Amino acid sequence: MKGPCGSACVVLLCVTAIAAMRPVLAQPPSPDSAITTDHFTPGSQTRALESAESMVQAGELEAANIAFRRAFESIRAERGLFHEAQIPVLQRLLTTNLARRDWQQFNHYLDYHGALTHRISRHQPDRYAGALATGADWHQRAALVLDDELRAWHLIRARSLLWQAVSALEQRPANQALLSPLLYRIATLHYYLTTESSMRGLTSLETRTDQPLRVSGWSMSGSEYTRRSYAIGQELLERIYQLQTSADNTNHSEARINTLLADWQLMFGREDLARDYYRKAYRALLADSSAEPVLGQLFGQAVALPAPYFSTMLPATNDMPALESESDTMTLSDMNTSTGLLRPQLTDDFFAEDRQHELLQNIQ
Repeated sequence: MKGPCGSACVVLLCVTAIAAMRPVLAQPPSPDSAITTDHFTPGSQTRALESAESMVQAGELEAANIAFRRAFESIRAERGLFHEAQIPVLQRLLTTNLARRDWQQFNHYLDYHGALTHRISRHQPDRYAGALATGADWHQRAALVLDDELRAWHLIRARSLLWQAVSALEQRPANQALLSPLLYRIATLHYYLTTESSMRGLTSLETRTDQPLRVSGWSMSGSEYTRRSYAIGQELLERIYQLQTSADNTNHSEARINTLLADWQLMFGREDLARDYYRKAYRALLADSSAEPVLGQLFGQAVALPAPYFSTMLPATNDMPALESESDTMTLSDMNTSTGLLRPQLTDDFFAEDRQHELLQNIQ
């Protein structure tokens, strides 16, 4: 049974609704709504990113974080949830939240970065290794500004990601030459973890968890953990020696790795072994007339330990940084300031008998 108004009532209701909406549509948009009205256009994304960068420069980190998040959501909506165009904005969100010390947001975006890069590049071992190394670098950066047990957790996570990067590269025999920088970073992380007071009494399961929580299990004393870390690092450096000398059997390559082996002994207080390795490297370079630049690089001045690796081994792409990038080197350099140890500046008379106890005097 039809109502008394019929179709006339429907027309009347539509006209009334349109009339009611006119005042709202006529109002000028607010600044915030102006950003969101064209939220999903490339032009708005560029403007949002430029605005966010200017906020960072002005020290307005809270506002910059909001702007970066808007740009991030815009790219996800326009390009798709799994598109690699998100990665540069993710890097800016990580940088901003690290500066803000917002660890909940930092860890959230770092987890998202790991999941996204895994989905994008898991079938491309070289590229995936680069993404894993980038994640390790972010964990190491976080460790720089923390002074509690979360610092140790970030170092452990960095080490775990680097091992995954090594596994990714090992899928192809042609990648053997690319392993050395990653193996060296793993060794240095073992060393840094021995300096962490929160590692004393470390449980075995804690190194395997993805969360910064204590887990029950058997534990190691500080000295036992140090001995274990020394042995692992020594094994890694010997593997680097084999990789590098098989790929480049020259005095230069062998001397570089012997120098790293000497550094490793010195960092763990084994002065006699350190002196033997330094002597072997120094004399091999001294006997080679073409090795003067390498000699100056290694021993021309005191070097903070652990020293960065010698060269970039994997080139960067447009969307993935190099395995051993400039940022990695700077991160290592920043961490070095807390160790106080220096590789000595060597001269011909350094190995004389009356200078047998000078290695550990190289303290900053």
